[in-house]
Amino acid sequence: MASVRGRGEKTDLGLKYSLAAMDGMSHAAFRSICFEYGAQDATTEMVSAISYARARRKRQPILDAQLMRRPEETHLAAQIIGCEPEVMAAAARKLEAIHRFDVVEINMGCPARMVVGGGSGSAILRNPQLAGEILRAVCDATHLPVRLKLRLGWDEAHITAPEIAAMAQDAGCSALILHGRTRSQMYRGSVLLEEMKRVRAAVTIPLYANGAVVSAADAAPFGEAVGAQGVCIGRAALKAPWIFDDIRRLERGEAPVQRDAAERMDVLLRLGARMCDQKPERLAMCEIRKFCTWYLTGLTGAEEVCKQLHRVEQLDGLRRTLEGYLDGLIAKNDVQLHPELLPEVTLDTVDDAARRCGCSVLL
Repeated sequence: MASVRGRGEKTDLGLKYSLAAMDGMSHAAFRSICFEYGAQDATTEMVSAISYARARRKRQPILDAQLMRRPEETHLAAQIIGCEPEVMAAAARKLEAIHRFDVVEINMGCPARMVVGGGSGSAILRNPQLAGEILRAVCDATHLPVRLKLRLGWDEAHITAPEIAAMAQDAGCSALILHGRTRSQMYRGSVLLEEMKRVRAAVTIPLYANGAVVSAADAAPFGEAVGAQGVCIGRAALKAPWIFDDIRRLERGEAPVQRDAAERMDVLLRLGARMCDQKPERLAMCEIRKFCTWYLTGLTGAEEVCKQLHRVEQLDGLRRTLEGYLDGLIAKNDVQLHPELLPEVTLDTVDDAARRCGCSVLL
């Protein structure tokens, strides 16, 4: 068991598998499903440091309610994003004070135009001095372990991650989560494995590799190739939250389980109910549509059922539609996926499936 400067995160023997933070997607309802399938760690959606740190007293309970943590979540980090050291530090102090999180995570990886346009996320990778100031300010502000989520750099001509990773270690960060692409790559193309290894060589604190897992079989080889202590999984978990269970089965020498229609619909119903705990029912039913597409694609008649689900506005309607669909599949003895109905498996098929049903995903 290794720790850093007396307050670091601990790693078990073998690789640790975590759910990566995804803007608009890694809410408590979805995170809790992943924990039930064996995820060992997860991160909240991005918290705007300036909004949280400077919230008025009447607004604060509303923001705290949005940072829900469910009982299933055994290890959870709160992720803050911003570009002002003192504001990031203030947000970290307030997050510690609500006694809900195990880790504070600093986001220097988000590539979204709206985020980098304001100087936050991966824009900070262009300014290592500012990165160091933020890291020191946050580490000094909280007793919670602090970890850094970052990309390799702004582009391939400006790889700053090794330098910033070393700063993070010196400031007192407990761990790094490294997405193996530059900001200019966004989420396209392959991770830059050799550059990831350079970052690994620059520090001794735990490093978790992110960005290259398409299926359960990819996870362990990716982590081992980087020399990482763990692997963070994002888009692949959106399509298949049971990927964490599949990974462990592979490690035990077992074959992954085929998730049939009954299991997939049970996950959708549990997810829908938990989403309704967090937000108005109608909004929750709108947001679950993309999950219906991901989990039902490959079953007979899924496209037509997804069209019906797009008109559902209440949890009872979701339940009735799915139960009727499952009863029909059982009557036909047709509850397994049909490989010929599945799209080619790549990270991008998550985004493509959402677009086909008129949904969008910001990752």
